[in-house]
Amino acid sequence: MGYNKSNKKEKEPYKNERIWAKEVMVITDNGENLGAMQTADALEKAKEVGLDLVEVGPNAKPPVCKIMDYSKYVYRQKKKQRKNRSNSKQKDMKEFKFSPVIDVGDINTRVRRATEYLEKGHPVRISMYRRGRQSREQAEKVLNEILTNFDEYSSIEPTLKKDGRNMYITFYKKNG
Repeated sequence: MGYNKSNKKEKEPYKNERIWAKEVMVITDNGENLGAMQTADALEKAKEVGLDLVEVGPNAKPPVCKIMDYSKYVYRQKKKQRKNRSNSKQKDMKEFKFSPVIDVGDINTRVRRATEYLEKGHPVRISMYRRGRQSREQAEKVLNEILTNFDEYSSIEPTLKKDGRNMYITFYKKNG
């Protein structure tokens, strides 16, 4: 199969003369199964109705081909991909970073933004990072104060995760 025009590795189905199989299973554009026939005969049938012969099942024995308008097929596939991409973005994880020496106003702003994301259904990660000589005790104290704002949300991790000089916990919105 050939590659499409964008630089992605998605493969386009073969169409018309690019179908190399000698015999194919043919389905019309309205879903009627015409059965197995020679590829040349299937191409003739497609050209009679002014449509393309597109290989939709290349791994079948014999390969399944459909008589359809190829440009409409590509348009619908791209439209479906755009819709899937936009739906997947709705559940993106958002991370909010805090340090042990953060000001109260900054804490309030980040907590408010984090709860807004949680209400929209996004998972939220609260991270505490330490630099230089900042003590672990001070960081844990500030983080525990911040976490009291998230009591009404469920945590994905059962406890606070510690990774070197960083600590984090992930929340999501409770169902019901």
